[in-house]
Amino acid sequence: MIPAVVSRPGKGQCEPSPAECREVAEFLQGFANPVRVEILCTLKDGEKSVGEIAQAVGAKQSNISQQLHILMAKGYVAKRREERNIFYRVLRSEIYKVMEHIFRLVCGCGLSGD
Repeated sequence: MIPAVVSRPGKGQCEPSPAECREVAEFLQGFANPVRVEILCTLKDGEKSVGEIAQAVGAKQSNISQQLHILMAKGYVAKRREERNIFYRVLRSEIYKVMEHIFRLVCGCGLSGD
């Protein structure tokens, strides 16, 4: 689950506790699968159905559903049902700030659409 943003008054830097380090590691696991990263990139444009995501990513709907379940469990995405369709969206736009930094660090480029 994505932790709530906690502000520590008077501290620009902090020395993280072991529990905070575990929390960060748990959060980063959401990025540990290329399909999940592609799903998050696809959802940057807004809410989409499983079928739309599968088509954009080029993966089977069953795989997309499995990865969406993990992203939901980690608190990255939420779902909304409309009749027989389920639509997914990113819960917090701050996810894309994190992704931007990771892409720049690893690939030397940012996310498109910025």
